[in-house]
Amino acid sequence: MIIGHKIQLRLIKESDLPKLYDAWHDAESRGPYYPLALVPEPVFREEFAKNGFWSSDSQRLLIVDDKDNMLGIIHCAKASTLSDSVELSYFIFDHSARKKGYATEAVKLLVDFIFNQRRLNRIQILIPAGNDASVRVAEKVHFTHEGIARGAFYLNGEDIDLHIYSLLRKEWAAGKSRSKKT
Repeated sequence: MIIGHKIQLRLIKESDLPKLYDAWHDAESRGPYYPLALVPEPVFREEFAKNGFWSSDSQRLLIVDDKDNMLGIIHCAKASTLSDSVELSYFIFDHSARKKGYATEAVKLLVDFIFNQRRLNRIQILIPAGNDASVRVAEKVHFTHEGIARGAFYLNGEDIDLHIYSLLRKEWAAGKSRSKKT
């Protein structure tokens, strides 16, 4: 478990699966920028049974409050087979839990964990055009806007732009992003 000020990041338990499955498939909670992924429940459970949603290329952690209430999920995945980087994605399930700093703290905690535990040089976040909340998260954690991948993301029937944000190990080590408590 990775402990922060307001939230914790923890591994997913089998007892979390019913609520997580429902949240994962709730189009309203996913919002307009996190595409709906329809996964049959047996496939969802099979993936969990295989690796607990944790492998060398992809790791998912729950974002929970101090009472272990499920707030959201954060995902870390290998960005490319040729790069020394990972990509983060995240979302807070309940609209009433948004705009409280949970996603920002989750990203800070996971960034610190990754750079402390793994030999990686770069963490990136790809943000669909218009997702101002995720832009604020990336900027609060001191990710650098590198540019725009034009028409790189198919969402809601459109090819939209993706904003590319990154944080390098040397920037993190210089204290640009470090959380006060990990």
